[in-house]
Formats: sequence, structure tokens, C-alpha cells
Amino acid sequence: MTPTDPAVQAMLEGRRADTGRRRQRVLAALAEAAKDGSETSVAAIARRAGVDRTFLYRHRDLLGQVHAQAAEPPTVPGGRGPVVSRASLQADLAAADARTAHLAAQVRRLEARLSDALCERV
Repeated sequence: MTPTDPAVQAMLEGRRADTGRRRQRVLAALAEAAKDGSETSVAAIARRAGVDRTFLYRHRDLLGQVHAQAAEPPTVPGGRGPVVSRASLQADLAAADARTAHLAAQVRRLEARLSDALCERV
């Protein structure tokens, strides 16, 4: 079989058509995820589109679209604004850690003051 063989050409055209259909399913899955605010990750989009994750990794433009959409905060259906995103949860966690550290330091200062005050009384 040579590249100019009609059977080879038919196989190549079939492969291109299959790739095109898969790409359309991925794009539709991305649009649906944006519309309903569902998870946007490589695994979630691949599952929703019915393709293997490796398909997305082989098609860098689709992978870039998935990552770009995942970085944006999703919106609540009905357009009521953004819902919780991974980045917002990480920011909240970092702020909570900072507050915890501040409060722990304040507790240590107050305990030291209380200890000093009790020692003066005794």
C-alpha cells in the first residue's frame, strides 16, 4: 500500500472525519460546561465529550481552551454571577490560615500576660 493508494486515502479521510467529530464533541462539552457551570477539567470534559483524555493532550488547541475555561470563574445558571472556583477556595484557605496564625499568636501573648499577672499575685 502506498500513500496514493485509494484504500489508504479512504482510511486517512475516515480518520480525519472521526477526529473532526471528536473535536466537535469536545467543543460542545466545553460550551455545555460553561452554560451549566459544571466542572471544567481535562478529565471532566473528556468524559462529557466521550473521548479519551489523551485526545485532548494530542490537540493542544483544545487543551488550551479547557485550561482557559477552567481558569475563569464559572457562572451560576441564570446569570446570577460567579460560583465558587478552585482559585477562590485557595484564596479563602490562605486567608483563613493567616487569620489562624494571627489568632494563635494573640493567644500566646494573652497567655503570657495572664501568666505574668498570676505570678505577680502569688
